[in-house]
Amino acid sequence: MRIVDMQGITKTFNQGTENELTVLHGVDLTIEDGEFVSIVGMSGSGKSTLMNIIGLLDRPSTGTYTLGDLDVLDANDEELAELRSQNIGFVFQNFNLVPRMSSLRNVEMPMMYAGVPAGTRTARAEDLLAKMGMGERMGHDPSELSGGQKQRVAIARAMANEPSLILADEPTGALDTATGRMVMDLFHELNAAGTTIVLITHNPELAAETDRVLTMRDGLFESEERP
Repeated sequence: MRIVDMQGITKTFNQGTENELTVLHGVDLTIEDGEFVSIVGMSGSGKSTLMNIIGLLDRPSTGTYTLGDLDVLDANDEELAELRSQNIGFVFQNFNLVPRMSSLRNVEMPMMYAGVPAGTRTARAEDLLAKMGMGERMGHDPSELSGGQKQRVAIARAMANEPSLILADEPTGALDTATGRMVMDLFHELNAAGTTIVLITHNPELAAETDRVLTMRDGLFESEERP
């Protein structure tokens, strides 16, 4: 089953002004359910803009995009927000955890927005944190955690609503080698359990661990490899 189907995706900022800038120039991308795909490229290649469109954080200027069985371009903002909440998990380089909020509450937050009852979301958050090896740190806020611990909380939060797709933008970029290895092992475990993962990375060694490596250059895919 195809989970992402993009054809002819373009993205132009400041359209119609003297500062108009086209970042994506007609991208075609398909991702099958259960794949582990990496997107690599230099800064300015368009990969982060593409990730924002895949993750429904932004809309393309032109092209077609089907996520699962939904035509994204026909959906309104409310429908996109609901789809994003229920189907997509995000993991970022800078973790994006809420300060002064415990690990448990950080993981519960997406479920709260999705309307999951309090008891159910607490139990699921506890279970996810335990699986991430954070069972003894549930009550600690981000300032009391190491970088690796923060990223494990972030991955647990990304899995809170049982998404079919995880988008990870440089998830090991702020981590040392050993901790980065641990995070990649977690992604492999999630993928083995059926979660589709798209990894944005500058690291060719990490990219080589995925099913497909897509290289972007100047707003288009330059090459595709299967390591």
